[in-house]
Amino acid sequence: MSDTTDGGSPDEANGWTRTLQSASEMAEQLRADGWRVVTVRAAHVAPEPPASGDSDRFGFVYLTQGEDAGDVRRAVADGEFDGYELFTHRSGPDLFTVTRVTDADSRLAVLLVGSVDLTQASELAAAARERGAMYSHLQLLDGTRLATFEHDDPANFFPEDV
Repeated sequence: MSDTTDGGSPDEANGWTRTLQSASEMAEQLRADGWRVVTVRAAHVAPEPPASGDSDRFGFVYLTQGEDAGDVRRAVADGEFDGYELFTHRSGPDLFTVTRVTDADSRLAVLLVGSVDLTQASELAAAARERGAMYSHLQLLDGTRLATFEHDDPANFFPEDV
């Protein structure tokens, strides 16, 4: 599910502030409902098309802070994530996102928070649409891979004009 809006404002700081606030509110509500929540505020999110790396991996790559690594690893070990929702806000070329990945049986959620420069995403969008899937990869700055989440509907991740 996607909640995509175009605020029309080029003010990236306001978009990021709004995204962080939405993620915090979402985490608070989930915790109040008895969920365990891991929030990952990416230092950077890069759209990675299949041809850009050593493998055929593609998707959004979230550069994760080192202090989040332990929480992410525990969540991945504890959960079988079979659901997701995507919440977005667009401001010019920037797409601000909160991707909520869930294991409903374990009441475990991982919130991926970041922003993507859509001017760099057209190759990825085409590949994801062609393959009918999208991925979110979490990794540390040194390249250590922490987790990968699969999403079955790439249309939710890209506005039609990308």
